[in-house]
Amino acid sequence: MKSIKLLVIFVLGLILVISAGCDRKVVVEGDNNEWGSADCFTCHGDEGYLLAAKGEWQNSIHASGNNVDYTNREGRDCAKCHDHQGFVEFVETGEINPPYTRVSAIHCFTCHAPHERGDLTLRTDEPYTLITGEVFDHGYANLCVNCHHSNSSVANISDDQPISNRFGPHHGPQGDLLIGVGGYEFDGETYESSPHASAVTDGCIGCHMGNPEVHNGYNIGGHSFNMVDEEGGYDLSEVCANAACHPSAEDFDYEGAQTAVDSLLDTLKVLLTAEGLLNGDGAPVTDTVDADIAGAVWNYVLVEEDRSRGIHNFKYISGLLETSIEYMEGVVAGKARVENQIAFVPRSSH
Repeated sequence: MKSIKLLVIFVLGLILVISAGCDRKVVVEGDNNEWGSADCFTCHGDEGYLLAAKGEWQNSIHASGNNVDYTNREGRDCAKCHDHQGFVEFVETGEINPPYTRVSAIHCFTCHAPHERGDLTLRTDEPYTLITGEVFDHGYANLCVNCHHSNSSVANISDDQPISNRFGPHHGPQGDLLIGVGGYEFDGETYESSPHASAVTDGCIGCHMGNPEVHNGYNIGGHSFNMVDEEGGYDLSEVCANAACHPSAEDFDYEGAQTAVDSLLDTLKVLLTAEGLLNGDGAPVTDTVDADIAGAVWNYVLVEEDRSRGIHNFKYISGLLETSIEYMEGVVAGKARVENQIAFVPRSSH
């Protein structure tokens, strides 16, 4: 009997909501992407924008919840990027206090707060100051860079530098590389930067949210943030192929840029591995080295963790790899000269 009463109350409440509507302000997707008044079902109805966004999000790395259990522990600062609760608290207060009782993966309300604000604006789009001191200020992408940035400062590298499998910028240095900072720059070398951050509207958003409607699916673009659909065999390279950017681009390997970066990264990996600085998996080994050798290892890890294969900033990334290779080749050559000198030392006549 009690359950029947509850059901009746629920149905009456639903009828009331449907008849009364909701006067919140929500995004109305249209030709001008305007703001307007609409009822709840503009978003939550059968044809609502949120259904598409949810479908895309379910194919994202964000939805996987990777590391949530590991990072939701007292004393860890990982939660500010790996957990929804941690990120929201960090954006609102600048601090985090895990563990959280209801931890969850990065999802819709991590970046938006529609039920608090009555709209789908971002929780923040304030410029973000990177650990290097440079300010990342590229519209809506500022929210992304709250997490997608180096967690360690390259400026801290010094002589007798300890390295280990945790050495490097951590897993998300995209914001740093996009504006051409965060790499180990060798003395006397000049490093150029590609203009992707300023050339693309809203930085990361302009490419990674792309145009999923082209393929009528959830695997790329939108809230999946994926640029490539390995299973379907297509990508969002059309965002590059426009009159303002690279009109002749047919894929992301424009003029062989990704191929060139792959080759440079492989060359540096071989050199570092031969010197015993990387293990078979490409992770730094435990050692203590001078600053420039540590810098070459840092640049390898930085570019590997960026995962764009040079797309985020071809000029800067290429420069970091080329100068790292040049330095490590000098180290190898120097050792060879010393070994040759030792081999040809005249034997004593005694």
